[in-house]
This record gives sequence, C-alpha cells and structure tokens, in this order.
Amino acid sequence: MKDERLPADAGEVTSTRHPLVLGGYAAKQCPRATHNAHDLTVPRPTWEPDSATEERMAAGRVFEGRVVEALLAALPGAVDLGYLEGRKHEHVAETMRHLAAGTALVIGGRLPDDPAGGRTGMPDLLIRGEDREDGVPGYHVGDVKHHLTLQRKDGAVAVSVPSAPNRARAVEAPGVRLRWREEDCLQLAHYWRMLETAGHAAGHPWGAVIGTDGESGYVEHSLVLVWHDLALPAFTTFSRSSGSARRSSLERYDHEHAFRVAVAEVARRRTGAADDPEPLVQPIGHEECGDCKWASVCVDVLPAYGLSNQLRADLSVREYLTLRSVGITTVEQLASADPDVLYDDAYAHETAHLRLRAQRLQKAHLHAQLAHAGLTLRRRDAEMAVPVADIEYDVDCEWSTDGHVYLWGVLRSTVDGGTYVPFMDLSIADDESEYGLTVRFLRWLDDQVITDRAAGQSTAIFHYSHAELTRINRVMTALGRSLPELSPQAAPSGWTDLLPLVKGSLDSRRGHGLKVVAVHGAGFAWRDEDPGGLQSQLWFEQASAGDSFAEERLLAYNEDDVRATKAIRTWLLA
Repeated sequence: MKDERLPADAGEVTSTRHPLVLGGYAAKQCPRATHNAHDLTVPRPTWEPDSATEERMAAGRVFEGRVVEALLAALPGAVDLGYLEGRKHEHVAETMRHLAAGTALVIGGRLPDDPAGGRTGMPDLLIRGEDREDGVPGYHVGDVKHHLTLQRKDGAVAVSVPSAPNRARAVEAPGVRLRWREEDCLQLAHYWRMLETAGHAAGHPWGAVIGTDGESGYVEHSLVLVWHDLALPAFTTFSRSSGSARRSSLERYDHEHAFRVAVAEVARRRTGAADDPEPLVQPIGHEECGDCKWASVCVDVLPAYGLSNQLRADLSVREYLTLRSVGITTVEQLASADPDVLYDDAYAHETAHLRLRAQRLQKAHLHAQLAHAGLTLRRRDAEMAVPVADIEYDVDCEWSTDGHVYLWGVLRSTVDGGTYVPFMDLSIADDESEYGLTVRFLRWLDDQVITDRAAGQSTAIFHYSHAELTRINRVMTALGRSLPELSPQAAPSGWTDLLPLVKGSLDSRRGHGLKVVAVHGAGFAWRDEDPGGLQSQLWFEQASAGDSFAEERLLAYNEDDVRATKAIRTWLLA
C-alpha cells in the first residue's frame, strides 16, 4: 500500500546513468507525471500534501498496520520484510530467499528490478500458490487498499481468509460482486509481470486485494483477500475499429506501462538544448491533479483560461482531447456551444468506451457556464420544497477510523434560537458501546419530540446525506438488533435528508457537499480554520489520549456542521 508516487520512489530515477524502471503506480497515473519525473528540465516542486490528503494517507497507513498484524497472527508461516525497506539489495535477496523456500506468505517484500521491462516494485503481499512445472514454488500477488473492493449485488466472489490465504483454498462470498477498480488491477498486473520475470509466477495470473470489505460488513469475515482474475476481459476500452472493446487487466497494464516507458525515455533525453525532443504528452487538467505533487508545475504550462485547467475533474483526459480536436479549448467556447451538436458522430465514436459520456458532456457544459459567469452555485427557478416546523432538529455524527460513531450532535432550533446538544463518548471501541451511545441519543431525541408535540408544537428532523442513517443501520445490523421503540416523528425513517433537496434546487461546479453549499451559498463559516471529517478522526485520536483542546475542537466542529445544515435550510427558504 506504500505510496510509490513520493519523490524517494525508485520508479522516479531520472539519471540516464541508471536503467529506466517505473514503479507500480506509473501505469495507473497521469503520463505527464511520469514525464515530469524523468525530465530534468522540469522544475522540482516542493510538495506537501494538504491536510485532507495527509489524513487519508495516515488512515491508510493505520489500516495497513492492522492488516499486517492480523495476517501475522493468523498465519504462523507468514514473514514480514517491511523492515528492510531502504536497504534495496538486502531486501531483494531476502525476498527471493523466502520465495525459493516456499514461504506461505511474504509481506512487504521487494522483487528484483526488471530493466528489460522497465519495472521496479514492492508488492504488499506475495501469496504461495501452485508450484511451477519445474517444481519451483509459484506465487500470486496481493495489495492492501484502504477502500472497498466489493459491492452488494446478486452473485458471489472468491475470497480467502488470513489463516488460509492460498487461492486454491478460497471460498465464495455470496451477495457481492467485484467493483473492478482498474487502478488496483493495473498495480497487481505490474507486480505479476515482475513475478513472472523473477521466475516465481504461479500458473494463472490471480491477484488479491485486502480492502475494507470485511470491517464494513460486506462479507462474513472481518478481513478477507478478494481475488481478481487478471486475465479476464473486465474493462471496456477504446477501439479504433469498433469504438470499444473488452480487455483484461494485463492487457490494459501492458499498454499503459509501455506508453509510460516511451514517455520517460523521451523525457530523459531532454537537457534544455535547442534540439531537445518534444514531450510525448502535454499537461491536461483532470481529477488526478487534486493530489498530484506535479500539479503546480503543470498549471504553469496550462493556459490560465484553458478548458481542462478550469474544469479539471469534470471530464477524462480523452474527453478533453476530443473536445480539443473539434476546436473547444476554453471555458467560454464550451459555455457557448450546444452540447447536443458537439455530441456528434465523431465525439461519440472517440469516447464510445466511456459510460455516461453524453451526460458527462452536459455536466461539463453546465459547469463551463458557471465558471464563465464566475459562479460556484446557481439556484434554479424551482420552488423550494423544504419542510418547516415549530421545533427543528439538525443531526450530525462523527466516527473514528475503525468506523465506530463516538459523537452524535443535534441542534434544537426554535423561533428564539438554537441549542446544541452533544452525545459523545471517546472510549467507544466496539459495536456494543457504539450501540449504547446511539440508543441514548435516539431516546433523548424521542423524549424531546414527544414533549414538543404534547405542547402543540410541530417537529422536523434533518440530516445531510445518508451517513447518519447508514451508521445507525450498520451498528444495528452488526449486533442483530432492532431500533428501540420510538415515536414515528422521531424514528430515523421519518428524518429528512437535505442533500436531495439541495441537488434538486442548485447547480454547482464543486458538488453539493455540506461545506460547498454552506460556504458558497448560505455564507456560513466554520470556526476551525481547517475543518473536515478526516481531520476530525485525527482530533479524536488526540482527544482519546487526553488532549482537551482536541476534544473542544471536535465538539466545535460537530456543532458547526449542524448549524451549517440549519443555515442552508434558511438560505433555501429565503
């Protein structure tokens, strides 16, 4: 799970004195990032991840640590070589010794560089599989990812448990299907090709991902290896002859990796001389720029009012290139164009492999109009169907990195103002204690609503997005219990989710998240200078360790969240 995008990665060797080798992230990342890393005429940026990115990376490291501990505890024959990172030759030698010996599971190993294929890499997992025909132990590759790899749908998926990680001992997990995350599969394919070169690839190219599926309740076990067939045609890609074609993870990887090797080879020949070769790729703003260390360098190259620079995440690189080919290069040009006319046979053909491409073009057109007008949000000419009541409750919850809710906050508003009431327990570490806190909050809310209505006051309860209901359902499902008996007006099934109302009322360039709408629409300001859910998880850890300032910060953040929900409702009704 290590981040091979960081400057110290062996895949970013730029000196032409060393063989050209790319790490496991290259094939799934923007090819311009590969160019920048290997072109010494490109300025070296001083990059620090923003707080949200840092928190996401920190949460990933914590998750990986838990996974490694669980694997070592469940499988006595497993070995962890992560301590050798930074001692390359020793790391490779020890990894190969364990592969030759047939060790059941090698965690944090490093395979020999493959200069001919242009590869270097450190797979999280090397999992003993079937032996090769010559008797050499065969292996499959695996990676640890801090995200879901499954989705709840009719079907079944092959998974293994830590005590028996071998693919041959996998069992079927019912009621789920693979999400088929292309970026995960490309990385697994990279390590598989390295395993082939190292002479220890098992008979069939299987790759496993350990994600958050177990702890999220998608499968029976708390930790599972989810298997992906890297030879299965799973991805729809562009085809010049037919518009689209299905290709396997290995086919996708081989194509993308070969292109980035070519990009890097040209980049390494650039010295700043007049006869330098032109880069094979030019910068295009897109979603990946949000947390890329090269973003500032590419922005300097992009035209200030260029289409991809202004819209970035709306379209893929191919879609931007297709618009460029028909003369649409600026926000103003796209804003004034007719998207139905743009979506002619040429555009449709060049993007035939992309799902929802017509809708994406319509969305980009709308965002271009907003950007050209200097707007983040725009209200539609639609009547706002926002419920109102004499007593209104706005609800928000916070949870730790292990998924347990430790804080329920509620704002009770009357004509005279609002009162914030928190229910917080920093000691929560399991489903039982989370259930207890949730029930305590719900019963308090129920008592309040019953009292309000007995006094002749109407009531309404609001939340923003599905998170609150999802968390309540999660803990009830985990323990196999029903909700406590509640009045119909206080039961979560009767709460109003404000997000669908907002989406039906507003056009937005930056999505319809609570902070975007509250800040740019309602004019609300959080007291904390760096508010965010990921940051709050760090504050929780600090508060749990006795930091009173972090505890105050948590409460203030949660209170501002529910007050922001109230502010949005007030603004929509204005």
